[in-house]
Amino acid sequence: MKSPLSAPAAVLAVLLLAGAAAGTEQPVSRGAAFKHLAYMYGVVQYCGLDTAEVFDGYQRESRFIRRRDGLVDPTARLLRLRGLIDADLEYGNRGLGGFRHWCRTEGLDAAQHFLAFREESLASEGP
Repeated sequence: MKSPLSAPAAVLAVLLLAGAAAGTEQPVSRGAAFKHLAYMYGVVQYCGLDTAEVFDGYQRESRFIRRRDGLVDPTARLLRLRGLIDADLEYGNRGLGGFRHWCRTEGLDAAQHFLAFREESLASEGP
């Protein structure tokens, strides 16, 4: 029986697994934080936790990350779509009723994250 991996691919897979087992960190793309932020907001929306304050926190953090990471509009738009698609796929993976736990954990954490970012942002702006 022939192996489905070529020799170089097998060596690369072993090296990657060894690196992961050794606890080495994988490089994170420049837009990973922005994509994750969009995923978190998608979870908030699916869970019905989207208030004006949560949305404001999301918008504030989106602007902050875009400035910090130097993301241009086309890149930010693509990352936002990918993050929202990831949230949609995760919702679909939950099955009937499985989203309830997701909302109580990840959804609530995301909403609280955006509210905390909003509070910190408002406090730093001053009166």
